[in-house]
Amino acid sequence: MKKLLLLIGLLFITTSYSQKCYSVTSVENNGEIEGINPKRFTLGVKQITEEILSVKHSICENGKPVEVIILSIEAPSTGISLGPFEKKRKKTIVKVKITVDGDDYFGQGDSNTDVQSTFIELQDENLPFEKSAFSSALKKGIHEALSDF
Repeated sequence: MKKLLLLIGLLFITTSYSQKCYSVTSVENNGEIEGINPKRFTLGVKQITEEILSVKHSICENGKPVEVIILSIEAPSTGISLGPFEKKRKKTIVKVKITVDGDDYFGQGDSNTDVQSTFIELQDENLPFEKSAFSSALKKGIHEALSDF
């Protein structure tokens, strides 16, 4: 009888102190992005969010909803040219909004792409959109947003 009461007490304590379970239910993109399939984009953002969220919280199918909104994707380029030498930098900036339990969390991540050339002209004045730079900026933005959560 004592063992049964002890077992019930332990079960009650473990369930009362267990972590909340979360699930990424929606991903919305308000930014302009080219060269990435929308379905792959949604799955990638969901996977990155779950990966960062799982560090401190449990992830499950029917957990509390987490909504991710990509507010903007910016990629300004800057560069200098001095004779035959040229250097360009493209900074990818991703702003995100994550809604958990009715609370909004905002984050911004950035990533740089640098190109240097000597005696060679770049074919395109604008640097191409880099998927790895976007991914890195997205991870930084989501991590910043969820750091307060």
